[in-house]
Amino acid sequence: MIRISLTLQVALLGTLWTGVFLQAKDPDSEGIEFFERKIRPILVEHCYECHSAEAMQENDLQGGLYLDTRSGIRAGGESGPAVVPGKIKDSLLINSLKQEDFEMPPEGRLPDEVIADFEKWIEMGAPDPRDGEAMPKSETNYPEADNHWAFQQPERSTAPPVRQNAWAQSAIDPFVLAKLEAKEMAPVASAEPRVLVRRMYFDLLGLPPTPEQVEQFVAAASQDRQKSVTELIDQLLQSKHYGERWGRHWLDVARYAEDQAHTFSVRNRDSAFRYRDWVIAAFNDDMPFNQFVQLQLAGDLMEHDDRFTRLAGMGFLGLGAQYYKNSDKAKAVADELDDAIDTLTRGFLGLTVSCARCHDHKFDPIPTTDYYALAGIFNGRSYSDAPLVDDSVVMEYNEAQKLVNDKNNEIRNWLKEIGVRAGQERFAEIAKYFLVAWKMSVLKANGISLKDEDIAEQEKLHPYYVKRFREFMSNKGEALKRLPELESWFSQDQSQPDLKVLEQKDVSALDKVLVPSVITELALQMQESAQRIFAKDLRLENEYQQAIAGTEEESERKKIKRQKLEKDEERILRNFLRDGRGPLFANEGESEKHFLSETEKNQLTESREEVKALQAASPPKYPVAHVIRGGGNTMNVYIRGNPSNQGPIVAKSFLERFSETPRPTEPEQAKKQAYTRLDLASDIVADENPLTARVIVNRVWQWHFGKGLVGTSSNFGIAGESPSHPHLLDDLTVRFIEHGWSIKWLHREIMSSATYQLSSEINPENLESDAVNQFLWRFTRRRLDVEAWRDSLLAVSGELDLTTGGPTFKLDSNSRRRTVYAKISRHELSGLLRMFDFPDANVSAAKRTETTVPQQQLFVLNSPFFIAQAKAFAKRLDEAELEDGGRVELAYQLAFGRSASKDESEIAERFFAMAQDKEDRLSRWEQYAQALLATNEFLYID
Repeated sequence: MIRISLTLQVALLGTLWTGVFLQAKDPDSEGIEFFERKIRPILVEHCYECHSAEAMQENDLQGGLYLDTRSGIRAGGESGPAVVPGKIKDSLLINSLKQEDFEMPPEGRLPDEVIADFEKWIEMGAPDPRDGEAMPKSETNYPEADNHWAFQQPERSTAPPVRQNAWAQSAIDPFVLAKLEAKEMAPVASAEPRVLVRRMYFDLLGLPPTPEQVEQFVAAASQDRQKSVTELIDQLLQSKHYGERWGRHWLDVARYAEDQAHTFSVRNRDSAFRYRDWVIAAFNDDMPFNQFVQLQLAGDLMEHDDRFTRLAGMGFLGLGAQYYKNSDKAKAVADELDDAIDTLTRGFLGLTVSCARCHDHKFDPIPTTDYYALAGIFNGRSYSDAPLVDDSVVMEYNEAQKLVNDKNNEIRNWLKEIGVRAGQERFAEIAKYFLVAWKMSVLKANGISLKDEDIAEQEKLHPYYVKRFREFMSNKGEALKRLPELESWFSQDQSQPDLKVLEQKDVSALDKVLVPSVITELALQMQESAQRIFAKDLRLENEYQQAIAGTEEESERKKIKRQKLEKDEERILRNFLRDGRGPLFANEGESEKHFLSETEKNQLTESREEVKALQAASPPKYPVAHVIRGGGNTMNVYIRGNPSNQGPIVAKSFLERFSETPRPTEPEQAKKQAYTRLDLASDIVADENPLTARVIVNRVWQWHFGKGLVGTSSNFGIAGESPSHPHLLDDLTVRFIEHGWSIKWLHREIMSSATYQLSSEINPENLESDAVNQFLWRFTRRRLDVEAWRDSLLAVSGELDLTTGGPTFKLDSNSRRRTVYAKISRHELSGLLRMFDFPDANVSAAKRTETTVPQQQLFVLNSPFFIAQAKAFAKRLDEAELEDGGRVELAYQLAFGRSASKDESEIAERFFAMAQDKEDRLSRWEQYAQALLATNEFLYID
């Protein structure tokens, strides 16, 4: 295990943070996956027509540039290399896409997000699986897939013979040992009990064990190690905190978040936490994984007595990506469908089906028709909120809200009527307001600005309407668009030099303004016209009311039509009084502010008291889950992924490779094919499907060991990695199904094994043969993810709030709840989470990456959160009322589950004997606590 070495210098600095034993990210598989999803479809749609072998055959190759092969795109054309891996500035393709020196594609600049994808791809080293051949044409068979391991049914395997029979403790171990013996390697020794108990707590709970829990396990293991392991596994699996840890693993796959990656109008999904709580509850209850799958895809179509269980899991789909639909709605809808398909096929099937959105899959037996067969299942769906209570509760709430809304509407309508009345009362003064607006405009043009209120007082006009007319006439384009009769207004010269000598605030300046006769006549004409039209409208309304009043039957009343104003009359009346920008318009707030009498003010107060009483009597809003509704609109293939270029219609169905019945191809039959989300969910967990159980077994293995038996846990296709222990994976999968798809059974099976209980110590000979520990000769030392690390800091400092469930909280220096309950944003992820490698919640995450960057060390040194935990830890040690030596021992037990070594105790003793620097922000014990919390031993699990 890692031991900290607290030198005097380290203690003074108060921190130690270095990254060691980082697991390497697999750039090839992830890069190729990125190419297939983001790069190849764009090249196919926008570039191949002019830059491919096919274009050359048709004598239409442009610039000698081939973009349909890896060698072609890197060699470039007449102008130079199109792509230089790792060098954006040297890659002419980016220059072309940005349309700087070149303008490609010729039909117009591609969206910024597409260009950003190409830049990211080049930064990744431009991974490209294409060899010398252009993308093949559509194929109906995939010969490589016939023998591909992932597409064969898993089978039970007899445990292979091994030489060290006594080493094995579970059915897993012979498979591991046989591989090691074949490589002439041997497993290292088992982990010490103190190391193992810490590993088990973090694995299942994401929390460190207390000193008492460590000592209890050590004592039990000294009597019967395997029995103590089994009992501890069962104990931890019964903890409510188990679901918090393992639910978070699944939320990575489900790309859980509470908003969208919008730049503007970011909409929070306030009930998103119910999906998170559902996932946690499902793991705590050991919900069979096949049911777990079905409820997330089609809970609304299934039977279950509890609405939360049936509906909250649909957040898997209901919290999916939503995109702006203002500019290109069809593409935005297609992108949303792609998010759903990509997440469910990677998450449940371990297949990159989205690669077939624009073309047949390059590697796997997934033609484009498969993609649109799945897309049709979701096409036309809408995002919705589903009540998690009985209909009677919803009805009671809605009825109470209707009373509140009706009363609020009554108030709003009453205020609107007052505003209309106030405007109508000014029809006889329209000319005055126009003339005042003219004078103010002239004064402003000559450098004099007067207050609306002062002018209104002098002219005995209402200040609100003075302001409205002034603003209306200050916007020439808007005014003429609404009232073209005002054309002559804006042709008059407003320069009057004599005005420049007037005082800035002198209201009498208004009397000095010369008003051309044209303006006076125009103002009077507009007033007369508006008055006449208003009188006519009033007469027509009275006639209509009299007509319907004399009719008793509703059907007869509907036949009576109100006579309309002439088109221009209606325009003038609307643009004076009824439109929100009209100079005589007043909304509810303006009516309340300017036009209420004392009696009306009292009436408004009484009405609002009634609203408060109704709100107080109303039951609270019932809980809802974010779900999807509807869908199932059969789709046509989008040629090269373009919604405006549609090919043949495709019947809704599962992937043909795993379907017993061929899908109909005749258009009419395809349209009639009935296949729902529940059918899809059933096919995903069907016994005939060789993927789903394998995929989750591999994920659980990965979450225990840091790497799956299949390294590409969301890609079991031909381009993914082959399993390191194929027979073990299949055997575990079959037994997992036989044990009712129980995740907790799988935990017991894995953690009870000698393989899981190995030490992380290094064997030099094994290291030389298998540096990455592919064959599991040791337990791979692992770094805590950000949630477990933050939770551990809070737990050791005594600050952790273990309240479970409920709405999310903002992750700041004052928050104390477990990190799983923090807000997850696609738009603006918490800086702490982003800094410590939290996955991008816009896409399904197969695994966490690990980075070591200076910002992480600076966080440990300076962040208010970390310093607060150091202070709290020091306070906890102080409250134990021990001597310095006893406090050091307690600190090590709390932080690392072990005693301090002799050297560590001596270093601490020398450090506390030093004089305190007056400029230190922290006390000696706070510095010491910060140093312990910042060590690798605290950060890593052996």
